[in-house]
Amino acid sequence: MRSVLMSKFVPWPANSGEKRRTLAIARALKTLGDVTICGFLGTNEEVEGLVQEGFDVRAVPLARSWGKTIPGLAKGKSLSAARFWDPAFAQQVTEATAEPYDVLVVEHVQFQMYAPADSKAYTVVDMHNIESSLAERVSSTKTGPLKAVYAVDAAALTRLEKQALTADTVLVVSDADKAVLETESRRPNVRVVPNGWDPTEALPTTDTPVVSFVALLSWGPNVDAAVWFTTKVWPLVTAALPEAHLQLVGREPAPEVRALASASVEVTGTVAELDPWYEKTLVAVAPLLAGGGSRLKILEGLAAGRPIVATTIGAEGLEDLVGDGVVVADEPARMADEIVALLRDPATTHALGAQGARAVAERHSWEAAVEPLLSAITKSGIAVTSA
Repeated sequence: MRSVLMSKFVPWPANSGEKRRTLAIARALKTLGDVTICGFLGTNEEVEGLVQEGFDVRAVPLARSWGKTIPGLAKGKSLSAARFWDPAFAQQVTEATAEPYDVLVVEHVQFQMYAPADSKAYTVVDMHNIESSLAERVSSTKTGPLKAVYAVDAAALTRLEKQALTADTVLVVSDADKAVLETESRRPNVRVVPNGWDPTEALPTTDTPVVSFVALLSWGPNVDAAVWFTTKVWPLVTAALPEAHLQLVGREPAPEVRALASASVEVTGTVAELDPWYEKTLVAVAPLLAGGGSRLKILEGLAAGRPIVATTIGAEGLEDLVGDGVVVADEPARMADEIVALLRDPATTHALGAQGARAVAERHSWEAAVEPLLSAITKSGIAVTSA
């Protein structure tokens, strides 16, 4: 069996939630046969690690321009898809699918624009988020022209999601996302492949009152979350606990995030390794106001033994972990109270973090997460070649 997987970015190194999920899907497919990955190369991606694992990689440098984006509107039928239109990528997909293949995996609904129209392969669309819901939520937090832009894209993405439902299998990350899609279609082709986490060794703990928000800090919802938390919640924390320190840890922080730096707030920028920052952390936070899917950063923080204080949206898709390492609070005062209580009681905080780490190891492994995809492919009758 041969699979072709189309991804926004080459998933190596797996230093973001999106790339971790894509890599897990690719590795699952590789247990059934050969896998070709078509993806963009930005400033943080490389090919060699995937080649060493035995993947065939067809990579295209990401180089955006209006000359590509404008025709991309017609090709991708949404603003967010148009940002990823590139004739060179289309050519790589054409070449990859010119060779015999059995399974076509489309990561993100926007990349359906690259799928061969005449493909007879078993087709899988992996929805990392219900993108239309994400755009609607972001629109609700904006004003002026940006509000309209996100609203228009939400409508376009709804149409792309309906198109995706014609695939043989559609993957979503949570039962909540599945319920959203099932309002659009009664076809039994939507399967939940939740986000997972590879087992990791426990990190040393600390009693120092340090809070961390670890995320891609150039992504709009994460930027909004960082600004909201730092301006609305953090002053309440430091009023109660002046020695508390906040770390905003993540790649490519937006100017709005960099502007949050102060005596009690550190904006790290891109870091080589996350472990040293988690080792300094007593409590992690996921203060999202908009988003979709489920939060790999929650699994990452819990696996490191750090409890998470999250908004309801921040914990979406991982509701089973509420009480098992995750504390939910939506109002600034309530969130601040929960954080201060944990910072003042390191022993209880360490125990809650250890409880979360056990829950992730027992219930959220990637091996268990990808089983519904492998089952769907093997039941389809495709002849597989075990790796």
